[in-house]
This record gives sequence, structure tokens and C-alpha cells, in this order.
Amino acid sequence: MKKIFTIAVSVVLICALLAGCSASKGLSANLDYAKGKIADFAHDQKRNESVFAGDVFKTANIAAMLITKDSTEEDFEKVAKTLSLDGLTVADETRTVVGSYPAGDKDKNLKDLADKKEFAGIVRNTADKQMTDPVYHAEDGTYSLMAGVKRTDGTGVVIITLTTDAYGDVVGDNLAEKCGNNMIVVKGDTVISSTVDGVLKSDTIDIVKLTQDDLKKDAVSFTSDGTSYSAKVANESGYTVICAEPK
Repeated sequence: MKKIFTIAVSVVLICALLAGCSASKGLSANLDYAKGKIADFAHDQKRNESVFAGDVFKTANIAAMLITKDSTEEDFEKVAKTLSLDGLTVADETRTVVGSYPAGDKDKNLKDLADKKEFAGIVRNTADKQMTDPVYHAEDGTYSLMAGVKRTDGTGVVIITLTTDAYGDVVGDNLAEKCGNNMIVVKGDTVISSTVDGVLKSDTIDIVKLTQDDLKKDAVSFTSDGTSYSAKVANESGYTVICAEPK
């Protein structure tokens, strides 16, 4: 009877070890897959940034072509809505606003408009075009930004304001989804993408009580949204990927 019990215990232990080994291999395979996706993303990022900026400036140039010196407030509104813009401002060679949507900025000087004064450089010919850094809105996952180009006659400036979700592809908002389930992708100590419940973009890693030292380890454990996870960690192309599975 004792021999049978010993054999049973041994079988249980072996099964447990094999299950642990299988889980570890699964995590390792998932981690390798995620590293490949991140490497692809990093390789294409500059090109994607260029394409995104090109599309934004193309929209600004279309607005510049549609607005003339004779355009009315109604024309500004029509152009803005046609191009799905939140705002449209045109200033002349003296930096004086000649029209805008929403209305209200006409005859003001760009230097007196806090959010648009940086575009005065286009009027002074120190730049041909400019774009502000996109601002992330966590509530709906969109970004807002402004871009400016010269008017079609080569003087003044046309400034557009828009909201878009397309910039998320540039900065990797959906990168964790491409990597798989239970993934956290980190840049520095900030989460840029996650498929772990309770971990959101723009969270810092201390949301799951991890530190920069933890990100240098091969394996970590953490808890999020009431679930405990085991995870493997790796660095790839300037990003850290945390590949997890529930315990």
C-alpha cells in the first residue's frame, strides 16, 4: 500500500512539473512572437510617422486651396466641416487673422492666440509647415493636434485643428493586441499598450507594483484587476514587453 501511495505521489509531482514546463514553453513562445511584432513596429515607425504627417499636411493644403481672400464665415465653416476639422484659422502676411472657424478670431494677431502663436514662424518664412505634438484623450482613444501651412499665394498661414484616432497606429496603441492576450508593452516606465485587464495606455508600471528593476528581470509576478499573473519579460527595439498568463 505504501508503495502504491509513493507511486501516486510521484505521478502527481511529475504531472505538475510537466504542466509547469509546458506553461513556461508557452510563455516563451508567446514572448518570442511578441518580440517579433514589436521589432516590425519599430522598423516601420518612422515611415508611419512620415505618412501620418503627410496626410495631415495634405488636409491643411486642401483647406488652403479652398479658402480664398473672399471667403466668408460660412465658407470657413463649410470647408472645416467638409474636411472634418475642429477648427480652421487663416492669417495674412501681418499675422492678422482674416477668418476662422469657429468664428471669433478675425482681426486678432496670431501672437495673441496662445494655442496658435507658434505658427507665426510660417508667416515669417522660418518654416514652411508645422505640426503640434498630438495630445492623447484617454476617454475615447483619440488625439488632437494642429498643423499649419502657407496660403496658396505663399503668404500668411492656414492652421487646421483636428481630432483623429489614426495617430494611435503610429505610437502603438494597438501593439499589445497584435502581440496577443495578456501582454503589456512599455516604453520607459509608461504603458503604451495593454491587453491585461486593469492596465491601460498611459498608466505607469507601478499600477501593477512593478519597478524599473523588475523590467530588467527575465520573469516577474504581478496582480491586476484581482487576477494574479506570472510573466516573462524582454526588451526589444527600445520597448519592454511583459508576456503574462494567469496563475
